[in-house]
Amino acid sequence: MNQKQMQYFVTVYETQNIQAAADQLFVTRQGVSKVIRLLETELGQVLFARSSKGVTPTDYAVALLPHARQFLETCTAISGLHTLAAQSHSVVTVYAIDHILAFLGADFVIQFHQKYPQIILNVVDTTDDAALSALSAQQCNFAIVTGPFEQTQFQADPLFYSRYSVIMNQQHPLANKRHITFADLDGQTIVSKGRAYSCFRNMIDKYVLGLNRKIHILVETTDESVIRDLLIKNKAIYLGYDYMNTLWSHPEVISRPLVDSGHEGNTIYLLSNSQLRMTEVNRCFHEFLLAWIAS
Repeated sequence: MNQKQMQYFVTVYETQNIQAAADQLFVTRQGVSKVIRLLETELGQVLFARSSKGVTPTDYAVALLPHARQFLETCTAISGLHTLAAQSHSVVTVYAIDHILAFLGADFVIQFHQKYPQIILNVVDTTDDAALSALSAQQCNFAIVTGPFEQTQFQADPLFYSRYSVIMNQQHPLANKRHITFADLDGQTIVSKGRAYSCFRNMIDKYVLGLNRKIHILVETTDESVIRDLLIKNKAIYLGYDYMNTLWSHPEVISRPLVDSGHEGNTIYLLSNSQLRMTEVNRCFHEFLLAWIAS
């Protein structure tokens, strides 16, 4: 099987119509049918049930689809490497929890590029779980996340400690406090990035819900504009890490530290896959980031 066969298969699967697939691929209907039949012969399985209304994927086709898509993504990545090699560039891909690059700042990007103009820095905001999965699957070079994580699988370098923070309208009753405790969250309406983030999920489960404190979650979202509007309108308070406090800069919005015995924040780590040899390009980023944080 090859890239062409997989692309034809995915297109037919998504359109469930041979003619529609042919139109998308800019080939003839007969050409699509021939490729699909050759693929079915090679696999020894029927992929689509044909009818006058179109085609219907078989159970085998349903099982094959995610693997076909992954195969095409890999082919695209390999093509991208060829393009970068021709341009004498390399890419360092970092999956990080929200707004790490904003925390590092524009000067970090500028100075890194000045020192290593041949390296393209690709930073992807994502959840901590997704970042760890991507690093394990070798879909990225580094992950920047909070603990805990599998110690034997990853090489970990602590970057900084970030405390929990509560962001709210200055008219909110809790704004009169110098700091907030988990007990203060009892009965409050909150907005947050949500349970997709294990750091938030663990905190809420253990220190709020686990102690039978009642909170009302208005919405879980990564859309900062919505969060900011809710804070300005005094409809909720926001729970997050203090390294992101500058995101909510507004004259009507203030922050207070979330302080409670035993759990006030987390260390943010730079992780690499300990099972892989670190390339020279990755070593350059690794050393530059650690030096930047230390300065």
